[in-house]
Amino acid sequence: MPIIIKDIEWSQTDNTVTIKVPLRGIHHSKVDIFYSKLYIKASFEQYFFEVFLYKQIDPKTSSCTFTSTHILFELIKCEATTWENLELDIPKAEKQQLKKTYIEEEHKRIQEEQTERLNKKSELKRLAVREQMALDADLREKIENIKKDEKENALKEFEIMPQTGRKTTDKTKIKSSQKKKVRPPASPAPPPKPQVLPPPRSSQTITVSFTPREFPTPCRESRLEEENEWLRKQAEARRSVGFISEDLRPEEHNPQFLKSKGDEFLRSRNYLGAVSAYSFGITLNDKFADLYVGRAEAHFALGNYNKVVKDCSTAIDLMKPEVPSNLRERALCIGTRGIALVKLGLIREGIGELKASLALIPNESFSLQLEEALDSLNNTD
Repeated sequence: MPIIIKDIEWSQTDNTVTIKVPLRGIHHSKVDIFYSKLYIKASFEQYFFEVFLYKQIDPKTSSCTFTSTHILFELIKCEATTWENLELDIPKAEKQQLKKTYIEEEHKRIQEEQTERLNKKSELKRLAVREQMALDADLREKIENIKKDEKENALKEFEIMPQTGRKTTDKTKIKSSQKKKVRPPASPAPPPKPQVLPPPRSSQTITVSFTPREFPTPCRESRLEEENEWLRKQAEARRSVGFISEDLRPEEHNPQFLKSKGDEFLRSRNYLGAVSAYSFGITLNDKFADLYVGRAEAHFALGNYNKVVKDCSTAIDLMKPEVPSNLRERALCIGTRGIALVKLGLIREGIGELKASLALIPNESFSLQLEEALDSLNNTD
């Protein structure tokens, strides 16, 4: 069940409303915000906040910002007046109906705005194409006009040139050519000496080897010590969890070996090493259900309940068809998923999973978890 946040702070002026919602130590990147004219919602991990506003606001001009400890809503009123309360005082059933209506209206408004933006973008694109086509047509017309003018000018110059002038010029050229003296033929030149070309250079292959490098940037002598220190720390960090893929022999790149390695880490309570071994095994074979079962158990010990639910669900999907040989593993996965759901606050869903597991195989631990979940549900109701 989500935890409802009620310890908020709010203030108002004639035109604005300010609401401060505590983040409870959660990073703002994990916060999901939704607000419309009459409804605001914020959810992050197990916390939930919502308010049905007393009067309408303008979502377009309103804003939501984050500090290190709070969510800050700056809401712009549609009507300049003082509100008697922040929230409407209406029954819970009516709130649920209004919530559904507000969300549908806001989604419809956002979809219409997106459609309008796309239509406007398409219209601008078509207008730009038409303008470009008009410019191209004008340019072609100008070029054709220039060609036509040049052609007409050339024809006019040819027509103006006198016929007699051409004849006189031709006769003058003939007479001048006749008056030229005939020179005796020159003595033949000696043949050129053959040019001796140097022999071609001998070819040779030069092999260039580069020093292996972990970083994408070029090596600098001034930063060499810092880079080596960083690589050393990274290697120590990987080995601290008890597993590093580079240390494995080729024959150890086997999903079955990695499963036994993860099981060994689980028995020694090295849960990070177990997660690392199972995860590397899954990269080699993502259809091996036992790897997901083991990793779910390691994540459960680390408190990563969301990952427990995901790994158990994947393992159950891989255990099909349902046969007696995988009955025990299926019951274990279903029960573990039920406990994780209870830890996440989804008590009703977790109870259903625990009952389904116990229907397959009796389990004392799951029975105790089921009793605790039922008591918790009764106390909540």
